[in-house]
Amino acid sequence: MDRYTKIIQTGILIALISIAAKDVDLFPIAEAQQGWEIDNDLAMMDVSMQILPEGSALAYICRSTLHPTTGSLGDHGYLYVVFHTEPQCMGDFIGSARMYSDGATYSDSHSSFLLSENEMHFFADATARAADTGQRVRYYRCSSDKTLCIKYISFRGDPADVADAD
Repeated sequence: MDRYTKIIQTGILIALISIAAKDVDLFPIAEAQQGWEIDNDLAMMDVSMQILPEGSALAYICRSTLHPTTGSLGDHGYLYVVFHTEPQCMGDFIGSARMYSDGATYSDSHSSFLLSENEMHFFADATARAADTGQRVRYYRCSSDKTLCIKYISFRGDPADVADAD
């Protein structure tokens, strides 16, 4: 084989491996290797433990998952986000909630805060980046009676606490 053919075959092999790796959830493996806290499955089943306790609060994103479903959860799916008190899934579990896409009629969604497909992808990328880098964010619930619905997430503009600077 000549050099050019080997380069092409290597590129194809790398592309196939990256496509196959997308179907594997590597994040739990990374959490276990880092000793990060993994949410208790029992707590995740109890809705009272999932709600966001404040209408707006500073938090760290532990993980986010874009679910590309259709139907009552939205035409472009929904984004599920888990919040903790410290970066990298450390500290206490604060709560979790969803951002819904256009067309959502699910009881936890709010018709005033539905996102387009592009907005869903932006928030999926931004929340994943915030989780990876340990960036502090501010979440906003849709309303006081929609405690499992996120209106939006602010990724900048919240100064660190004085205690954080020490």
